[in-house]
Amino acid sequence: MLNRNDSVPLYVQLQNMIRDNILSGRYKQGETIPSETQMMNMYDVTRTTIRKAISNLVNEGLLMQIHGKGTLVCLREMKQNIWNFSGFTDSIRKKNETPVSHVLEKQIVVENKTRFLKLVRLRGMKRETNTLWLTIDTSYIPLSLFPGIDRYDFAEQSLYNVMNRQYNKIPQKATLGIYPIIGDSRTKQLFGYEADIPLIMAKGEVFDEKGVETEKVEVIYGPNVEFKVATYV
Repeated sequence: MLNRNDSVPLYVQLQNMIRDNILSGRYKQGETIPSETQMMNMYDVTRTTIRKAISNLVNEGLLMQIHGKGTLVCLREMKQNIWNFSGFTDSIRKKNETPVSHVLEKQIVVENKTRFLKLVRLRGMKRETNTLWLTIDTSYIPLSLFPGIDRYDFAEQSLYNVMNRQYNKIPQKATLGIYPIIGDSRTKQLFGYEADIPLIMAKGEVFDEKGVETEKVEVIYGPNVEFKVATYV
C-alpha cells in the first residue's frame, strides 16, 4: 500500500506500483487497468494523484489511453532500430514541458561533392528558474532535397516540422549505432557538469518513407537524460 509518511510523493509511489504490476504480468498486454474511480477506492488517493501517475507511465510507453476504452497496457518489445520521429520539440511538449533549442553552429558544408546544411543544436527544456539541457544534436541535411532550408531559424522552429510541412518529407526509419563516449570540456560546459563521466552517443542516418536519406545525425545525451527500456525476456 501507499505510505503517506514516505518522502516519495504519492503519485510516484502509485506509478511504481502500477509499473511493477505491468512488468510482473499482473496487468497483461492489451488489458485495461482499473479505472480512476476504482483506483481512488483501492488506494484512497485523489484523482489528480492517479492522473499524474498514469501520465508518467504513458510517457514511459507502458500504458496507452484510448477514448471510450480506458487505459490499456501497451508493453512492447524493444526493436533494434529506434528513433523518436515525432521530433524533440513534439516529444517534450507531449510531456507538458517547454522545449528549448540553442543553435551552436549553422553553416553549409561540402562532403563528397554534396552540399549539406550542418546544424548543431543544444536542446533541453525550460524550468521555472533555469533550463535543463539534455542533448547536443548534430544534423547534416542534404540541400539537394531541402533547398533553402538554411533560411529557417531552428532555435524557434522544429527541423522535422519544417521538413514535413515545407518539403513534404516525413522521417520514417533510422539506422543508428549507440556508442559510449567520454565527455570533454565542451560537453561539460554545455551540459553544466564537472566530473569526468561517460555519456551516450547515437549516430546514423534517417530515411523517409521511400528510403531516401534525409539526414545524417549524431546525438550526444547529457547526464540529465534518463533511459527507460521495457521489454519481454
